[in-house]
Amino acid sequence: MLVAAGCVASRPVFPPGPTPGTLFRSLDVPPGAGPFPAVVLLHTCAGVGSHLGPWVDALWARGYAVLVVDSFTPRGVRSVCGTWTVTVDEVAMDAFAALRHLRSRPEIDPDRIGVIGFSYGGNAALRVASIRYRRAAGTQGFRAAVSLYPVCVSPRPDWSAATQERLTNLYSAGEAPTLILIGDADVDTPNVAVNCEAAATALRRDGRPVDIKVYPGAGHAFDQGSAYHFEAAADAVKTSLVFFGRHLGANR
Repeated sequence: MLVAAGCVASRPVFPPGPTPGTLFRSLDVPPGAGPFPAVVLLHTCAGVGSHLGPWVDALWARGYAVLVVDSFTPRGVRSVCGTWTVTVDEVAMDAFAALRHLRSRPEIDPDRIGVIGFSYGGNAALRVASIRYRRAAGTQGFRAAVSLYPVCVSPRPDWSAATQERLTNLYSAGEAPTLILIGDADVDTPNVAVNCEAAATALRRDGRPVDIKVYPGAGHAFDQGSAYHFEAAADAVKTSLVFFGRHLGANR
């Protein structure tokens, strides 16, 4: 694993503005006087999807600049579902590249930048919230992190060490305040919601800033497609806005 091995991959190239075929998919900045708080969005294993649109709109309307990262197009793939050809570590380093870029922009408040990830991107959001990854990236960390329907810890102790490493994303050395939103009917991996809740509860007892909300009846990817769960999707947006408002503030 990249971080466990004690090395950091070369920093991804982040262009000065949204450019097709690069990590920089889009940046929406609210009107008016900045500097604005900002949120970085990390997509699922299926790439940038249409379900991100309502999230961008909701965050933008609340006064956040929103940067969408595309981790797959510049690496020549559209999806890594079941293949993992772009690793979670690479997505995590992409998030830090976006963070560094936002801190260089005069319209962004460099001290009020958060991250939100979905599924595969949610795994990366958990990693970048840790001291371990922030140190590996050699930069200041995110102020707050939201992770939707991630895998928090490896579900099976009898799986190989490499598999367990790949599936463990919530670290004990958590640094940034972190919110996990997940459905209790998520079957993406065995007992994923139960495992996440147990891990988050243990970390809270140790004084780590991790919270979790479990939605009854909601499955994996509950804010999109055939898995759409109205109550969970609506509450996830509302809860995320409250969470970011607490830790990042907002201009509206």
